[in-house]
Amino acid sequence: MKKFILSISASVLSICSFAQEKLAVLNFDVVGKSLTKEQFITITRSEISKLDQFQVLDKYTIQEALQEKTFNMDQCYGTNCLSEVGSQLKVKYVLAGAVEVINDKAIITLRMIDVAKVEAVKASYSEFLWSEGNAERLIELAVQKLFDRPIDPKMLQIYDYSAAKRGELEGPAIRKYNLSGPRFGASYLSGVNGKVFQASKQEGGFDKAPFMTVIGYQFEKQYLYTGPFQAVFQVNISVTGLDQQMAIPSLAILNGFRSTKTGWEFGFGPAFRIRRSESGFYAEDGTWKLESEAKPLENPDIIDRLDSRGDIQFFSSWIWAVGKSFKAGSMNIPINFYTIPDKDGWLFGLSMGYALHKN
Repeated sequence: MKKFILSISASVLSICSFAQEKLAVLNFDVVGKSLTKEQFITITRSEISKLDQFQVLDKYTIQEALQEKTFNMDQCYGTNCLSEVGSQLKVKYVLAGAVEVINDKAIITLRMIDVAKVEAVKASYSEFLWSEGNAERLIELAVQKLFDRPIDPKMLQIYDYSAAKRGELEGPAIRKYNLSGPRFGASYLSGVNGKVFQASKQEGGFDKAPFMTVIGYQFEKQYLYTGPFQAVFQVNISVTGLDQQMAIPSLAILNGFRSTKTGWEFGFGPAFRIRRSESGFYAEDGTWKLESEAKPLENPDIIDRLDSRGDIQFFSSWIWAVGKSFKAGSMNIPINFYTIPDKDGWLFGLSMGYALHKN
């Protein structure tokens, strides 16, 4: 316990002593398309001042002090030269940095030099996902790393180059994975409903095949984005059976979850459709008969079933969907399998579409 208290006391004294020391941010070596050297120096000076750990010289004080002796700051990046400038400024520490931008990667190096010792006493190396609009945040993280300040893991998940690439993030300028667009595919009606579709109209069927085309449009909105995962609200409007001279409209409202890293997604929610149905019963020989065809005193079990002779009715159901999106440049090609459970026969469907990857 005594050692712990002594350690804390030493840390406090160290911080207090640092707070009394002067520091000057002198130079930045900039390679690649990014901000200017002066902008990086200004941002770094500001971020170190926020730590309230040093007395940071402003640029006017530095300019005034260096008027007495000419230094070629465009060539002053080494420890000896920086220490010499620091002596002229009468500061305890000087800080210099380097930024190299390669495509979407920014390599930021910071060095703090003890002027009296003529050596670097602290250094940090960081690789960030580059965005000019977030250069200030990147310098902030590099400064926090240099002075061993705690860094929010969420910030590293977004800005650290390796972490961002592992999660397939797109960095600070997040382009949300939006798959709104046209859909087309096919569906298959199984069970009793499938048989009714194939039956003759005299039997209450439709004289159609249970395999039908589907065409529609899907709208979606992201309401939760956590890097490699997002939650979406989807509305799908479609028409089934145009290939068989039918037009069966439907509306599906789904809650979906998607992996932006792999493209896999699944969703679920209510679906609303219309169909012709009629009340009837199954005779002892298994044939379907309308309620009006029941014999006196027969008292059969009356149920509602799909029937071409019935009235159009509005009904609801539940849909489950799973799929994967494939990327082709700036275009996404989603392919989904879905099913609608029903006691008289499940509906199975396959759809695909396309959507541009929008900001």
